[in-house]
Amino acid sequence: MSRKAGTISEETKTRLLQAATEEFAEYGYERSSLRRICKNAEVTTGALYFFFQDKEDLFQSVIAPVTEPILQMMESHYEKERECNWKELGDARGEEEDIRASFAILDICYGNKKVTDIILSSRNLPVVTAFFDRMIEIMDMQTVHLLKLADENSISVQNKYAIHWFSHLQIDAMLNVISHGLGEEEAKEQLKIAIRFLRGGFQTFAESGQ
Repeated sequence: MSRKAGTISEETKTRLLQAATEEFAEYGYERSSLRRICKNAEVTTGALYFFFQDKEDLFQSVIAPVTEPILQMMESHYEKERECNWKELGDARGEEEDIRASFAILDICYGNKKVTDIILSSRNLPVVTAFFDRMIEIMDMQTVHLLKLADENSISVQNKYAIHWFSHLQIDAMLNVISHGLGEEEAKEQLKIAIRFLRGGFQTFAESGQ
């Protein structure tokens, strides 16, 4: 029985990604070996370069199951927020949506724990830095939108430092919960506390006009 066209290539790519995930998890990016990855995947180096340009391209593909859905979840969450007014965002429904989106991101990370650990241990790599920079950029734009909802003429809208700092604060809260080795349910409870704290602080800042 013959295989369908392309089946072997996809299987090869899958084996490479699996071997690369194990390699990056055990050795880190710098000490990982493309030759060892190929050996463990039982493919030639030519096969690797058929799918991936270089080591960085392979690494980016390894972390994509975490980075891509997180960015998609953020965009989806913020689209829902943009459909609401300031009062709706500040009530229980707004909090529920924040918690839902944050829990969804947590599910992505816990469902791909090994890849998440690879990302957390590779924060200085350009491809990982670019991922977090993109998260910050999306958050900054959304924060400006929310501040304008609170008061279009508020000086808070112009406070780029505070806006940027708040974006980092949100990411740091998530990373802190993920990196402490908590079980997923306990992590969600701690994240819920962080969300309520951040929401309270943001609402005070937005309504103060400072």
